[in-house]
Amino acid sequence: MKRIFVLSCGFYLLIGITSVVLGALLPVLLPHYERGYSDGGFLLFLQFLGFLVGVLVSPSMTAKIGRKWMLTLALIFIIAAYLVLGWLPSWNVLLLLTILVGFGSGIIEPSVGAFTIEFTENQKAVAMSKLDVYFALGALLIPAAAALFIWLGQWHLTFFTVAACALILMVSWVTMPRPAAQYLEQAGENTTQQGANKVRYSKKNLGLLSLFVVFFFVYMGLELGLMNFLPSILVERLELKESIASLSVSILWIAMIVGRLFSGKIAEAVNYMPFLIWSTIGTLLFTVSMIFVSGQWVTYGLIFGTGLFMSGLFCIALVYANVLIPGMTERTTSILIASGGIGGATLQYLTGWSMSAWPIVGTIMILAGFCLLLLLTLILSHLWNTRDESLSSAFPQQTKEI
Repeated sequence: MKRIFVLSCGFYLLIGITSVVLGALLPVLLPHYERGYSDGGFLLFLQFLGFLVGVLVSPSMTAKIGRKWMLTLALIFIIAAYLVLGWLPSWNVLLLLTILVGFGSGIIEPSVGAFTIEFTENQKAVAMSKLDVYFALGALLIPAAAALFIWLGQWHLTFFTVAACALILMVSWVTMPRPAAQYLEQAGENTTQQGANKVRYSKKNLGLLSLFVVFFFVYMGLELGLMNFLPSILVERLELKESIASLSVSILWIAMIVGRLFSGKIAEAVNYMPFLIWSTIGTLLFTVSMIFVSGQWVTYGLIFGTGLFMSGLFCIALVYANVLIPGMTERTTSILIASGGIGGATLQYLTGWSMSAWPIVGTIMILAGFCLLLLLTLILSHLWNTRDESLSSAFPQQTKEI
């Protein structure tokens, strides 16, 4: 299990890289192809579309070919795509390869996450928070590597670098020791058997799942809204230079990495729901505080605090949802990650529209409104869970499935 967990961290590092590498290269990629930023937006949307398809088909692929070969196939897709991308093919080929990268990443994230949650015997939150640390490291480091290659005038080498990282991971994955491979095969059989024994969600679990779908939908809108629009917010509100304002995203990522080093242990110590509620309240307070300050360093401090409180929301909520809805880990994880992807893509349009139509304070208030929605869904999920438990104890015969 330790060997498999190390490899799982490598998978999350890779999808952290693939999630941001195109965005980091857009300033040089688009002029090379003589395209505008609308084309860049379409390119990123295609990657998200491929990711969404990969997330949705991941559970069925696990049941049909097994997790080991499914993840190997995803790595082959990613390696092949980035090797061809490094030669800067035609724009249409670039679009197709972007979909392929998204598809491979979409297979990896829910499968590795579900496996970690389901088969980590103790301190599931700690294990998931460690995975998210590596995701954040990948997302933080690859823009720096891309910047170096751009400075050297060889920016296309970024694609070969990602392909090399994926190749190293694939070699380590397919040559894992026999005991680790046997453990993975047994875990896959258990997952398939659980899916066969419990096909549908109960009424209670369906209600909880719906609330967590909303939570992940809104959370990714908040996270990506901050990641993509923080520099613009600081330029407009504090009149900073673009190069200085862009540091805000790095500060946010660093804070999230630091927070994820401790969030799992804290959540296990204080229980999941209190951790999620106080993390959401902290995120809300730090976000709203940006309205009332005008100093550069104070604002950076608030951004760092926001990152600290946000750091554990995704992974701890994912663990908590699967604890409340047992026996459906693969399916539940895929649904929640897919809803997060859709929310991130959709709510960014709302945030971007507010930047154009309203004063910057309005955009900050929208982000704060996302925090309030997160808090509301957490409270409702707690009430739904405790209400259903009390009804079940009063009427144990009435168990329904839909």
